[in-house]
This record gives sequence, structure tokens and C-alpha cells, in this order.
Amino acid sequence: MQKQTKLWMRVLALTLVVLMLGSMLLACKKKDETPADTTNGGDVVAPNNGEKSSVLDGVRYNGETINVYGWIPANIVELVTEFSAELGVVEQNVYKRLDETQKQLNIKVNWKEENGSGSHPEFIQNAVNANTTGAYDAICAYSQWAAALTTQGICKNLLQFNTLDFTHPAWPKDMVDQLTMFDKLYFCTGDISTNLIFMTSVVFVNTDMVSTWGINEKIQQLYGEEDLYDLVREGKWTYDAMFELTDGIWRDSDSSGGSKTAGDTYGLSTTTGLICNFYAGAGYNIIESDEEGLYLSEDYTNIDSIEKLLKAVVDPLFDSGYCYFKESDSSSPKLNFAAGLHLFCLAPASHAYITHYHTDGLNYSAVPVPKYDAAQDGYHSYHSYPYSNYLVTTGAAHADIAASFLQCLAQWSYDTTRIAIFENTMKARFAQGDSDVTEMWEMIVDSQTFELARIFRRDLRRGGTGSYLADQFNEKIDAGRTDWSNIVDSYEQELKDLIAAINAKLIELPNK
Repeated sequence: MQKQTKLWMRVLALTLVVLMLGSMLLACKKKDETPADTTNGGDVVAPNNGEKSSVLDGVRYNGETINVYGWIPANIVELVTEFSAELGVVEQNVYKRLDETQKQLNIKVNWKEENGSGSHPEFIQNAVNANTTGAYDAICAYSQWAAALTTQGICKNLLQFNTLDFTHPAWPKDMVDQLTMFDKLYFCTGDISTNLIFMTSVVFVNTDMVSTWGINEKIQQLYGEEDLYDLVREGKWTYDAMFELTDGIWRDSDSSGGSKTAGDTYGLSTTTGLICNFYAGAGYNIIESDEEGLYLSEDYTNIDSIEKLLKAVVDPLFDSGYCYFKESDSSSPKLNFAAGLHLFCLAPASHAYITHYHTDGLNYSAVPVPKYDAAQDGYHSYHSYPYSNYLVTTGAAHADIAASFLQCLAQWSYDTTRIAIFENTMKARFAQGDSDVTEMWEMIVDSQTFELARIFRRDLRRGGTGSYLADQFNEKIDAGRTDWSNIVDSYEQELKDLIAAINAKLIELPNK
């Protein structure tokens, strides 16, 4: 199928960058060869400096030191201060992006890390206390803590800085539109967060099972497209298509006597933490924002639409017999996909980095989370919570330099860690210039949706400490239920009141 010229130029650029991975690629000359394990070494990816002009052209400071306060992710690190040949290729590039940023801007970065995940709320108080003394110029925070830091007046409006260019591809294309509140952008993410792509939701595909179960032949018969990749390109990769392709795929692989168990072969697997993507995949929002602030989306209160959506997911997920849905433990789908037991697996990209990449004999690819309706414009998905949001503090002694630091670190991340993460989730296929894999990853990353209700999730709890109101859709699927009117009847006004409380805090923030 004819590819667009723009796409091929992007594929070529990315391929040229990845070819500089050096020793890692020497072991990957053929598609059917098992690539060398580069998790304990490998050359650092070189940046693509041949791109268009940057807002940072000519920007160079006088050796100033900026102070950064950061959390410690449990997955891919955000900070590596010393280079070592023993580091994995991703970690080497985490080092390189900061080193090159400091050299390019002629600054020094004093980056202090502390526990700051969802289970460490003291990170917020530490940041608040430090902001009164101007101790930190920038903060790298756990995704949901960006909400608390914003409402407590820690975050500057990033749209005021001339050296931040959110049209650069290092920043997600819809980020500004989706995260701007009262015409201000208080935090940002993208390639600058090593964990964002890592925690992106994808549908992994066992390519051997595609052949074994005649999936592409089924696609040709039902949808008139050549293969799964063309189905995705043409916008026909929908919930109905995914479930139709899984139909009939079950095998008693663990010899349990015919009863369906975790060790059997299935067409699709996923877990509770990922089923929120069936809401995102429909293009629906929980909270929306305009110049007058945040408000509860009409999507959420459209009972008929949500009940149809729930039915489209719950019935095949629970009743078909061809899907494995693990309510809490994420290890079973991850390990069973790696064992070759699942055709499709809706999961975070981290599963490939942690498990699939290291599994001998596992041939796999990845495609975006499907659409609810083929008529929708593009694909949409959520990322799991542990990623980073970056911000410039209101107490910053060097706010302008901190903004330049964010832009420069993002640009270097785009040319280093982004490529390394792609390569270390897709084995050698990305590095070899496999245009299908390259295109699918670009579509996966572009599908990311920044739902404010997920970032402000802790502000949307009943009574401040009760159930998370933004999680009601997940809980319906988890319970195998398709009714929605009781959710609207019970929680609509409470949600509106909680959102109004967020707006009240945002309105009171200093105009800076």
C-alpha cells in the first residue's frame, strides 16, 4: 500500500538515527535473527542535528546552575549522573540527554531526587516548602502530583516562555490543547518523560499467531484490507474488528480438561488497569477545558452512549470465551503473552521492555488501542499513571533558564531516549527500518490522550478520601455490568461540585 511521503521521510530520519546504535545493530542484520541483548550495554544514540531551526538556536547562558527537584520512578529512570558501559542503552541515553543539554545551554543542573510516587505525598509538601525559598527552578513530578502542585501555586504558566516551543515533535501534538486551563499551561510531558512512552497503552500482537490462526486472511475477507497494519492505517481497527478477529481463538493449552483457565490460549487478554482505554478509545472525555475553566464532559453524562459502549466491550470480553481478563494481577497476561498464548494483549509498553524483549522465540509487534467507531478521527489511548510531568516553579531564581532547560532536555530526549525505548521494546525491527513497526509506534504515541480527570484523579474522590469518581467506567467493566444511569444519577452533581472546587483554586492562582 502506498505510504505518504511525509511518513516515509519520518521513517527514513528515524532509521538513520537508530543505525547509529552501533554494536547493538551489528547483531541485527536480518529480520529473522535474534538480536543481541543490549540491556547491559550498547552505544549511545546520536542526535539528529539536521532538523529545522529551533527556538534554542543561539541560546547560551553563562554557566549558571539551576536546581531541579525530581521523583524517583520505579520504571525507567529520569536521571543518570554518571556514564558507564555497564548501563543499558536506554539509561546511557538518559545520561546523554542531560549531559548534552548542559553543554548546549552552558548551564549546570543540580538535580535532587526523592521518593515521590503516588505513595509518597510528602513530595508535594517538600516542594511547597522549598518554593517559598526559591530552592528549585524546575520540578519533575509523578503525573498526578502535577495537579496538587498546580493548585498550590507552585507552577508557572509555561506559555509565557519564548524558549518553549510546544510545536516541536518532542511534545505530544494535543498536549497543549488538552492540558491548558484558563489559558495557562502549568505542566508538560512528552519525550522529556522517559516513562511516558514506556507507560503508553498498546495492543501487543503475537505475529506467529497471526499466521497460525489466519488473521490476515480473515481481515482480507471481512474488511478488504491486506493485513492488520493496513486495517489500522485505514481506520478500520475498531473494537468490533478486534473482537471479531479473536472469535474462535481458544485452546486448552494447559490440559485442564476443557475448562477455560489462565494457562490456555486466548485471542485477547488485558487487566483492570487498562480497560479505561475503552473509554479513551471512543474519543470520550471525562473533563474538558476552555477559557472559562474545567467542566464535566457531556460524554460522561450521555447514558445511552455510554451504555452502548459498555455493552460493546463487556459482552465479548466476558461472554465470548475467547478473552482472558485478569481483574487485578497484571503478571498473568504479561507472562502468558510472552509464552505465546495470546494473540492480542492490551497492556502498557513497559511489558515489552521488561519481559517480551528478553523472551527468546517470541515474535511480536504492537498496534494502537482500537477505535470504538471507524468514523472517529484517529486513535485515542491513555497511559498508565507512573509518568512524569515537568514544570517551572513560581519561586524559581532562574525561571527563563529553567524553561530553556525543559525545551532542550525534551529535544535531546526526542533524538536519544525516544529511539532507544522504541528499539528496546520492539527488538531489532525498529532499528532495521521496518516501516510497519515504525509507523505503528508513531501512531501509538500520537494516540495518547491527556485526560485531566486522570491527572486530577485525587481531587475527584468522594468526600476527599472515598472512591475515585473518575474510575467508575473501569469499575463497571470490571464488574461485567453495562448500566450507567445510576452513575449519572449518583455522581453527576458531586463531580460538578468537585470540578468547580478545582476551578476556584485555579482562578485564585497568581497571574504569572
